[in-house]
Amino acid sequence: MILDRAITREVTYTGIGATVVIMTIFLVARLVTLLSQAARGDVPADLVFTLLGLRLVSTIDVLLPIMFYLAILMVMDRMIRENELSIWAASGIGLMRFLRPLLVMGGVLAFVIGMLSLYLAPEADVKAKSLKEEGLERAMVTAVTPGVFNEVSNGKAVYYIEDVGIDDNTLRGIFTYGINQQREGVVVADYGFQQIDATTGDRFVVLKDGSRYEGVPGNADYRKIDFETYAIRVKPVEHVSSNLYPKEMPFDELLASEQREHKVEIQWRLSKVAIIPVLAVLALAFSSLDVRRGRMGKMLMAIGMYFFYSNMLGFGHALLKTGKLEPWVGLWWVHGLFLVFGWYMLVQRESAKSLIPLPARLRRS
Repeated sequence: MILDRAITREVTYTGIGATVVIMTIFLVARLVTLLSQAARGDVPADLVFTLLGLRLVSTIDVLLPIMFYLAILMVMDRMIRENELSIWAASGIGLMRFLRPLLVMGGVLAFVIGMLSLYLAPEADVKAKSLKEEGLERAMVTAVTPGVFNEVSNGKAVYYIEDVGIDDNTLRGIFTYGINQQREGVVVADYGFQQIDATTGDRFVVLKDGSRYEGVPGNADYRKIDFETYAIRVKPVEHVSSNLYPKEMPFDELLASEQREHKVEIQWRLSKVAIIPVLAVLALAFSSLDVRRGRMGKMLMAIGMYFFYSNMLGFGHALLKTGKLEPWVGLWWVHGLFLVFGWYMLVQRESAKSLIPLPARLRRS
């Protein structure tokens, strides 16, 4: 039908536009954070954009519902301002008729969000964690830039490599500075190479034909040690626990588990899907044919209702995690409350009745 195609097209285009804007803001903010972490050495610089993409995958399932909600609100507001809803109402088509195409769209969106929330987002979190760990470990040894002073450990150590051999990766003209047991030390060497201990797997930078200078600034007890071979153990990256957090676990493993925290995680992931039809009803419920009503007030009330809804979900999630609610109760009671409230509002709007029933005497006054 014309109405179905029109509302689907309008909400889709508006939703895509709003999503692009919000995603751009999110990506820029996240990129700034990742770049600052890369500058401190907490994140490998060559993986910044990869981690940014994985972060987007793990977060988009939270952003898409609010984009769907806002798109419906904006489309309905435009139709009210241009009197399209009044024309449809005069043709015998009320707000309830708009619910069918919105629920169809919501079903498609719920499927996408379900795939993201149940499967793709946890995999993205695990992948981002493993890439960050592997990248930092690789950077400790291989990320050598000749002719540049490089800081590691937040400035507690500095190294300088004059040149790196193209064929054998031999390091030439080596200078290192670090603090060991409150004593500053400087090591210079003609050349060196990287080595992994076959027994322990520890990584070392082996320096050849050099000298070490160490002491306390301001004191005269500096000493110099000449050496033929000097091995510096590269501090390994602190590995995160191999155990996955519930939010990182595959959905199949969560279903097979009997642990309470895993059942709570299932409820939380499913709630991201269940919120879609409720938001569709709420968005229509905040649409009014009365053009005299303030547009800004309605929009603020609708947005405030979304944040109240999301906060109630967070509150319910906290109750589940602390054991004050049983896992089988889940978060369905929150969705049920807002669905009933939204449906009541929608029915009252459809019937052109007041949201708060008043006695006839009060209405006449």
